[in-house]
Amino acid sequence: MSDALVRAMDVLAGADEDEVTAVLAAAGASSRRWPARQAGPRTPLPEPEGVPDVHTEVEWV
Repeated sequence: MSDALVRAMDVLAGADEDEVTAVLAAAGASSRRWPARQAGPRTPLPEPEGVPDVHTEVEWV
């Protein structure tokens, strides 16, 4: 990280959320939040006996 960024982080480390928001807004940072990503469709696993030439092992942890 750049030295300036490290110094800025050190200054903001002891500040509360309102102070950090004010400093970032004064620096030109946007308070707009990005929308949560939607999970796309997932490819299902084949059935255990679906294809005789395919061997599938799944370990659920």
